[in-house]
Amino acid sequence: MAETQIEWTDSTWNPVAGCSIVTAGCTHCYAMEMAKRLEAMGIEKYAGLTRKTGKRTVWNGVVREDREALLVPYGWKKPRKIFVNSMSDLFHERVSDAFILDVWKVRA
Repeated sequence: MAETQIEWTDSTWNPVAGCSIVTAGCTHCYAMEMAKRLEAMGIEKYAGLTRKTGKRTVWNGVVREDREALLVPYGWKKPRKIFVNSMSDLFHERVSDAFILDVWKVRA
């Protein structure tokens, strides 16, 4: 979870990391470069999620469910607007239905 400067939300929460290129629109996703940057900063959750193709960084299809991230909202003291999965797609085909249900239970 991170505080954010995005004007329409207060924080981000990423229980899933990684994605795949599915459509041409996916090539404009900011999260690919951000994942590369977070990996370079030593954040293990983002290691090995992207690859270089020419000068661009793209998703390589690896998707990780982060069970520890499910606990983060329980530590929040005040209500807030949350951008859930700013670094992935919660409904990606590689995210298990059981994990999606666990995310929904935390959000409820």
